[in-house]
Amino acid sequence: MLKNKDTIKKIQIKGLDFKIFKSGIKKNSTDLLLITLPKFSSISGVFTKSNTPSASVIDCKNKINLKNNSIRCLVVNSGNANAFTGIKGIKAVNKITKFLSTLYNCNENEVYSSSTGVIGEELNPSQITYCIKNKRPAFVNSIKEAAKSIMTTDTFPKYTTSKVKYKNFEANVIGIAKGSGMIAPNMGTMLAYIFTDLNISSKVLQKILTNENDRTFNSITVDSDTSTSDTCLLISTNQLKNRKINNFSDKFLNNFKKCISNIMLNLAKQIVIDGEGAKKIIEITVKNAKNVNSAKNIAFSIANSPLVKTAIAGEDANWGRIVMAIGKSYEKIDQNKIKIRFGKHLVAKNGMKYSKYSEKNLTEYLKNKEIKISIDISMGKQKWTVYTCDLTEKYIRINADYRS
Repeated sequence: MLKNKDTIKKIQIKGLDFKIFKSGIKKNSTDLLLITLPKFSSISGVFTKSNTPSASVIDCKNKINLKNNSIRCLVVNSGNANAFTGIKGIKAVNKITKFLSTLYNCNENEVYSSSTGVIGEELNPSQITYCIKNKRPAFVNSIKEAAKSIMTTDTFPKYTTSKVKYKNFEANVIGIAKGSGMIAPNMGTMLAYIFTDLNISSKVLQKILTNENDRTFNSITVDSDTSTSDTCLLISTNQLKNRKINNFSDKFLNNFKKCISNIMLNLAKQIVIDGEGAKKIIEITVKNAKNVNSAKNIAFSIANSPLVKTAIAGEDANWGRIVMAIGKSYEKIDQNKIKIRFGKHLVAKNGMKYSKYSEKNLTEYLKNKEIKISIDISMGKQKWTVYTCDLTEKYIRINADYRS
């Protein structure tokens, strides 16, 4: 399992500064994260495709699309999503942005923000600006505490680190995320922030992030609900002494691209593992599909099925629910060619139960914390993998009591 341990290797990124506060938005816990970076730091981002985005998402998307974009400050609050709050929500973001741009002597377009928590409640910007101006941070430069400060229903802080070679240089990469419920594609992250010190342009970072997003954050689902606040930012302080990277096709950049992909997938899996009330992570791979979209649609049809997710939660070897979910994807298939495996256990072949199928063996396999399901469609050569979790009665309790 991917839950972090306190012994995670400590990696420092020059120019990156974390300050964690208790602003009072949430009771008796850290709820405000302020991140500052050097001048001319590069930034890229992908965001929710929800038609009811938060004020922060609207603001960030506008700034990301600017030519020659850069970042000096990122402020994140938990406990209040500042979504569906009308013009007051926009004004709150503007007030916070103006305050930070003055405090750090930078352009307002270099200040980014995120909010996560309850939808529809007004965010008091003065509560945030007063805290930053007058309160001492509860923690400084702690990746674990930074990840904690952006949690809502999360049960553990999500973070990971890595080092990667670029020519003769060694770049540092760290990532933090939050997310537990309301997780589905477009984006499925809730919030995620990845930082590096590699000297690289925003334009190249954007292409890397966009390319890697589809098979990582957009390939997870907890409950099929897409948040109003989903944001993933990939940021560089540009403090490594390598020559500025402006070419996405730079052959020396391949290791870095893979590193970012691994960081994103690691964080995405941590979100799935922490699905509200979840006990198991489920990896669903559809292979030999006619095309990528077909593989993806079938995989998500299975991953989003409450019947599949509850069967796995109950460790019930009812593999017929997989068959049901394949069928309701409405993809063109030949059911007589389908093979279904749970781990190494073949349960169905040629459109029917496998002749040597053992329910005892499958039931034993379902006791594992990590479940792998493979569906061979035998219609082509394309495949897709989606990550989800089981669905337990605790999910209902958590979300029924969310505002209590």
